Amino acid sequence: MTLCLKNTHIWSIMLLRLIITLFFIINSICAFAEGEKETENKISNQEAYKQFQEIFERIEKAYVQVPDRQKMIDEAINGMLNSLDPHSSYYTDEDLEDIFTFTKGEFGGIGVEIMYDSGAIKIISPIDDLPAFKAGLKGGDYIVGVNDELVSTLGPNKAIKEMRGTPGTKVKLLIIKEEEAKPQELELTREIVKIKPIKAHLEKNNIAYIRITTFNESTISELKAAVKKLKTEGKDDLKGIILDLRNNAGGILDQAIAVSDYFIDSGVIVTTKGRTKSSNSEIKANEFSLKAPKVPMIVLINGNSASASEIVAGALQDHKRAIILGTKSFGKGSVQALTQINSRAAVKLTISKYYTPSGRSIQAEGIEPDILIEPAKVEYPEVKKIDKRFSESSLKNYLKNDNEKNKDSQKATKAKNNKQEENELSELYKKDYQFARAYDVITGLIINKKLETNERVKQEDK
Repeated sequence: MTLCLKNTHIWSIMLLRLIITLFFIINSICAFAEGEKETENKISNQEAYKQFQEIFERIEKAYVQVPDRQKMIDEAINGMLNSLDPHSSYYTDEDLEDIFTFTKGEFGGIGVEIMYDSGAIKIISPIDDLPAFKAGLKGGDYIVGVNDELVSTLGPNKAIKEMRGTPGTKVKLLIIKEEEAKPQELELTREIVKIKPIKAHLEKNNIAYIRITTFNESTISELKAAVKKLKTEGKDDLKGIILDLRNNAGGILDQAIAVSDYFIDSGVIVTTKGRTKSSNSEIKANEFSLKAPKVPMIVLINGNSASASEIVAGALQDHKRAIILGTKSFGKGSVQALTQINSRAAVKLTISKYYTPSGRSIQAEGIEPDILIEPAKVEYPEVKKIDKRFSESSLKNYLKNDNEKNKDSQKATKAKNNKQEENELSELYKKDYQFARAYDVITGLIINKKLETNERVKQEDK
């Protein structure tokens, strides 16, 4: 009995030390909004540590069964961090392995960008062509159960681990869709989730369409390679760029900065502000780095564009490098740092908020588009145009104009050209209303730029 109490006391000291370490980390770098006053703590650090130790020792001595000490400490730390904000988390060594696997861009799962929200997993966006996307899951839907267990019981890390697994195996989900109140069960088959960060092709009139699906370790290198390829396809004559950040939930901050730098010549890209000196920074564009072609640019965003996507959109908007089109973004304007505590544990803690070059905080506000375009279903009905206008040519036996034969030929040519132009419209233009509007706007910008160039040449010739 004495040995048992002695071991308990040793464990209490070890765990207390871990808790003290975490308290110091959280107290020293936990972020708060600029202008907010720090909450006056009603309990001192010493009192807090003592309270925790007394409760821990009480459980060790009196609980009906011998408790799992490591589980107790893991859950205590989890609870402490989850009480701060939706993005602060505690990770064990297995969780860390999953995080590093994700940032590298390949693992087995259902293919969703997610966040933990009020005891459930909120889908920010499904990844194209993967199980969640094919099952019709959308941003705003909630996963409340995984494999017959509630997410609130499992906790975020275990729930995510349950969703991942060997490709070809099945996972059961309990879903609450945004537009429905009643939960529904879905069974999805896991696939290899190999996230390709860049999808790009050349649209009509040498307009580059570039979609960034996530900000992982290879985003900037693949972006530059894609632009180089499109320039070659367009015979080194790109006319415009449509950068699609819709349904991009974010990723690595450094990659968002690198992408912004690629499109911005100079000046501030993003500013971070927190409680400590190390969490305050002002990051500027590198004037001497490789830059994208200086052509008109549109950035597409929506309510599922978050975090790193908002850094890029905000920087391009404030520098007037691009027109932002779509709907308001998600509004995640906080920065998290991953700190290793020991060989088997780490803490992801919110340490600062980020601000756009003009000083705007995106937190809970999002990026407002310059041109608001809601998504819409596009249909192209076959309708024959009938000229109902009554004129001289409507009268019986009217005298024909000498040029009428030429006009008939011109009409036939115009009709042929219109039909050819309609056939040349991409499937993306026909099906994606927001993209179609972005294409129309950038076409106008290209025409305007050409007119301005012609006018400048005329003035110089004078």
